[in-house]
Amino acid sequence: MNISKLQKDLLKTYCDKGLDTSISIAKTVGMCQSTVYRNLFQPQKKLTRGLMKLCNYANIDYRKYQNIEPKSHQYLMDVLTKVWNGTDGHAKQLGRLLLAAHSCKLEQ
Repeated sequence: MNISKLQKDLLKTYCDKGLDTSISIAKTVGMCQSTVYRNLFQPQKKLTRGLMKLCNYANIDYRKYQNIEPKSHQYLMDVLTKVWNGTDGHAKQLGRLLLAAHSCKLEQ
């Protein structure tokens, strides 16, 4: 996710509304000033609840900032090519397996 671009766009949106400080944004949105400052003015590594709340208030869809492109990951595509038999049913089974593995929170 491109968090820095999201932060820049959020700041621009709030500045366009005349809200150019963390205090003014916090009062308008109903958040703590320190939370607004941390989420907009300091580098973030992941999407936080605070950023999501700021996005919702600014009518910005944070999902547009996700830059995950599975097709570009060669290893993943190679594994799928090896295990998938080409049918829709098997694709759905593999999808369910991936979702089940995801819910187990596997360690790297």
